[in-house]
Parts: sequence; C-alpha cells; structure tokens
Amino acid sequence: MDLSIACVTSVKNATGMELDLTQDTLPVLDHYATMIESSREEVIGLLAPMCGAYFGELVRRHLGLGQWDGLDGAYEDWRLELAPTSLSFNPLGVALEVMLQAEASGWAAHLDVAPSDRKKVDEALAVYGAVREEDFFRFTVRFEGVEQAVQTLLNNPGGMGPHP
Repeated sequence: MDLSIACVTSVKNATGMELDLTQDTLPVLDHYATMIESSREEVIGLLAPMCGAYFGELVRRHLGLGQWDGLDGAYEDWRLELAPTSLSFNPLGVALEVMLQAEASGWAAHLDVAPSDRKKVDEALAVYGAVREEDFFRFTVRFEGVEQAVQTLLNNPGGMGPHP
C-alpha cells in the first residue's frame, strides 16, 4: 500500500529510524506522531492517512487475518475488517486521534463488533484497567486493545456474530 510506504519514508527522514511493519516499531510511530507540528488540515489530508495505513497494515499482518474495505471512498470510510471475527475499525481514524490527541468524530477509530460480541470485548479490554488519556492516544495502546479483542473473539467463537 503506497500510503504505508510513504509513512516508512517520512518516519525515516524525520527520525532516522526505519519502520518494518512489526509491533516493535509502534513506539517509533508514536514518537513520530508527537514530533508533528502542522495544521489540522495537513494532519487529516496527508499525515493521518499514511500513518493510519501503516498502522492498519501492521495490525493485519501481525494478526494474520483481515482485509481492507472502502479504499475507493473517502478516508473516513476506510475499514480494516478482521474476519473471521466481527471486529472492524478505521486505522486512519486511529492515526488521526493519536495525532490530534483527541477523539475524531465520524472516523470510526474505535472497535466495532457485532452486538453479540460487545460485552465479551468490553470485558476483555477491562482486564487492562483504566487507561490514562495520554496513553489512549498512542498507537501502541490501540494495538494492544485490537490484539486483545481479536484474541478474545477467536478463543470464544460461540458468541461471535455472523461472518462470511
């Protein structure tokens, strides 16, 4: 995905560190997000899409499942669907929230699951306890949440919502 490659290049130019689509590089991406000093329009138009594409591709590859949806539409309509679970979210929305350090309404950055899976996912995430606001707006913490939710759904398939 071209946006992921652009992210790798931009982070290397800014930090001297190379992203390699592994979980170990998420702290580097978090650091890069804190370095950015640009307008909201620049974040929405260029930086969040490339960092979000990188984050989504990292999640997809690490978990070994899922596919992108909505790539022909506006960035806020993109989704990473983690089939065979019912979980989906917009990684570009996650990036936008990380960069703005605030929730981004309409970007579907939070985990969406089938109603029959919601309680199970909420309970799995509650194991981590309360998350400080500044930590919530980090790629590393968001990754841990996605991973925990997916593992919960895969290990408890009886309550999973319908899937193809």
